[in-house]
Amino acid sequence: MNNVNKLAIIGAFRAFGGSLIWPFTGYALFTVFRISLSFIAIYYALQAVVSVLSYVMGGYIVDFIGRLKTMMMSIISSSLFLFLSYFFFHPLLVVSFLLLQSFSNNVYNVANTTLVGDINKGEFKKLVVSFSRVRVGINAGWAFGPLLGSIIFQYEGFRMLLLISSFILLTPLIFVNSLPDFKGGRKLSFTVHREFIKFLIPTFLTFMLMSQLGFSLLTFYTEVVKLSVEDVGLLFMVNGILIVFLQDVIGRHLKIKHIVLGMLIYSVSYFAVGFITNFLFAIIDVIFITVAEMIVSPLSQAIASLFTKDEQRGREIGIYGMVTAIGRLVGSSYASYLMSFFLFSPFYLWALISILGFLSIPLYLLSIKRIETNG
Repeated sequence: MNNVNKLAIIGAFRAFGGSLIWPFTGYALFTVFRISLSFIAIYYALQAVVSVLSYVMGGYIVDFIGRLKTMMMSIISSSLFLFLSYFFFHPLLVVSFLLLQSFSNNVYNVANTTLVGDINKGEFKKLVVSFSRVRVGINAGWAFGPLLGSIIFQYEGFRMLLLISSFILLTPLIFVNSLPDFKGGRKLSFTVHREFIKFLIPTFLTFMLMSQLGFSLLTFYTEVVKLSVEDVGLLFMVNGILIVFLQDVIGRHLKIKHIVLGMLIYSVSYFAVGFITNFLFAIIDVIFITVAEMIVSPLSQAIASLFTKDEQRGREIGIYGMVTAIGRLVGSSYASYLMSFFLFSPFYLWALISILGFLSIPLYLLSIKRIETNG
């Protein structure tokens, strides 16, 4: 079994365990602990702070001690924090442990993305195909995690989700030792390419939009459209299954310029959410959202890896990961804030959300010639 396939299997287990709880965390804070939407926005803002620290520190850790040790430490600590959340099931403690678990998760993500770059050594086509393959594994877990999570959440509660997830997240330890290890340089300082920084600006907006496939859609569909939690779990499953079966095929045909097409599909699809009134339309819309995701996500990772240098790849990927994670969390916080005013005004809510994607398109167009030159 080649190393990319091993990373895909590890990703499947991690995604399965993580997706049991991730789509329902904000919703659980809102419905189980009765935390207001304003404080949930603060929670996601705190996640953004954690992301800054974890991705920057993770980049140094990955370069200094190596990819594999970082992965093992992250897997164990991530599982432990979820178990502690189950054991000490109090709002303040659960929020604290979930923030720490996010730290561990983010450090793992730096190691994983860096290792794909190490294996492919900057060859753009191979990078896209490899990231596509890893996403197949991740979404195999994502395809079933949210549906199972929605059922457990509905009948056993959020606390049981935390316990089950903590045990599942230990499984990847079986595979990690068989992967190759790499280390970067040990200099504390490093420089980031100016064109890479320009690329990170639309990347931030992109991941703000991508974050809506979770708390935002779950809350809107259950509170406004009146779908059940299980129905939304099925939507998440459709997303995962499509990626499992189509990501490899799409990934083999992607070029750098297709990231603009992907963002256009993303933007229109999220704007269309404001007009959805039933489950059938929700399924159709999530299919288009998934197509956009299959285009944008592997291209974004491949472009980021293309900009990195061997001796500081972990730290540069850490910067990229920090931007994407903050984008996701700020996106969730932004949506939560908007819902305080526009939850029952769908047109305005999703217009203000989809504009993030529309804004990213000209920014990608401005830098795409330089990105292609680097490719």
